[in-house]
Amino acid sequence: MSAQLQQAIAAAHTLSPRDKLKLLETVVRELQQADALSEASAAFWSTRSLDEIAQTQSAPVVTDIHALVVDFWPEDETADDINQFIAERRHTDRAGAA
Repeated sequence: MSAQLQQAIAAAHTLSPRDKLKLLETVVRELQQADALSEASAAFWSTRSLDEIAQTQSAPVVTDIHALVVDFWPEDETADDINQFIAERRHTDRAGAA
């Protein structure tokens, strides 16, 4: 048993029963969060097929490509214009993060 743990136990002995319960609740909550994080991490790194990922995300299936058509793209802007805009934003974002 580490000295730090021995000190924590000694300090816990001086607490009121109510404070001891609060301490236990806090420790249990932290352990649950750590366990949940561990599970989430393991799930993130597990290899899953695209079908499995799609099932968990309830991704809609597009059966008609025309359903993806949008009407908000300005007619006077080209794909080059949007690419240039994105490149400028990335440059600005990188400069701001530095």
